[in-house]
Amino acid sequence: MSAKQLLRLGLVFLGLMLLWGVAAIGRHRGSAPDTGDRLRLPFVARSTVDTVVLARAADTVVLARRDSTTWTANGFPASAPTINDLLGALEDTTGGSELVAERRASHAELGVDSAGGTRMRVKGRGKTLLELIAGHRSADFSGGYARLPDQERTYLVHGRLVETATHPAEDWREHRIAEVQGDSVGSIEVSRGPKRYTLRHTGTRWTLSTGTADSNRVAGFLSAYRRVEAAGFATPAQTDSARFNPPDRRVRLLRRDGTPLLSLAFDSTAGGMWVRSDTGKIVYRVDAYIADQLAPADSTLRPPPPPKKKR
Repeated sequence: MSAKQLLRLGLVFLGLMLLWGVAAIGRHRGSAPDTGDRLRLPFVARSTVDTVVLARAADTVVLARRDSTTWTANGFPASAPTINDLLGALEDTTGGSELVAERRASHAELGVDSAGGTRMRVKGRGKTLLELIAGHRSADFSGGYARLPDQERTYLVHGRLVETATHPAEDWREHRIAEVQGDSVGSIEVSRGPKRYTLRHTGTRWTLSTGTADSNRVAGFLSAYRRVEAAGFATPAQTDSARFNPPDRRVRLLRRDGTPLLSLAFDSTAGGMWVRSDTGKIVYRVDAYIADQLAPADSTLRPPPPPKKKR
């Protein structure tokens, strides 16, 4: 091959490289945010957020900051871990996103329509910091579908933002009813209908008013109070219909000096028990087996019967 031919091939190669570069620049410009192929969410620092409104067809949850560490959910104490998950997801904008649909016809399938979507509005100092409509989670659980309220384009947003925004309303509330350490309890009074009994801590052992107490079983009873959590909450109508006077069951935990630690009243329901503390107004729902752990029959606290002798 002659020098002239090599020169021509070199010029052709340079021309092709130039065209490729121009095309690459064009593609890069085409992927800029204003083309809509990515949803660029702003970084929202948790310290700037004071209100989050999560509105959907069935209900609306208003999360409001009370102080630097505590929040409320529709006026009730909010779950700190769930709030922290949401604030962390708002700060995490590294997951990225990708366009998955451009037409309104896809909204229902992706859960971002008015019937199935959750409209999230994040506010701070009276200003809206972020607003979007969150839908279903993706099949691989790497993220979820979302769109801006004034746009039809839907995106797959990676990370936990959609997951946290679409929690059921009850998940935002504090489920903890009480926490009591066993070594702080001096006596326990339990009533189950007309039957009553008392446990007393005397020296190194427990005594039972209706018989002999088994220390291991009493320890198991006390362990149920290390953290008492609700399965759910009564609605306003259910709260009005609950009957705690007299309650179906009642438990009083007292210190060794006789001062009260905790008092719970129980009302039976078809699916479990309503529970309310004497010092609170919130009516919680617990499963029946949890109620049996919190207010057991006295027979479950006695020593087990001796094994039968083999003949």
